[in-house]
Amino acid sequence: MGALKAYIADQQSQALRLESILEALQELNSANVAPDAQSSLIGLAYGMAIDLNEALDSVNLPKEDAA
Repeated sequence: MGALKAYIADQQSQALRLESILEALQELNSANVAPDAQSSLIGLAYGMAIDLNEALDSVNLPKEDAA
């Protein structure tokens, strides 16, 4: 697998983790429980979204190896 494909696969894994955190947050919010945990999850998700956005910025993508 090329460097770019591996990098994108890593970012997809990060997006999946973010999705799981948001799903947990949604469940807690729907049940109206654990407000402190909800706040923590919001902060974690926000940081992950920032990191993911930065990682997918075109200037941060690895250069593809010449074939």
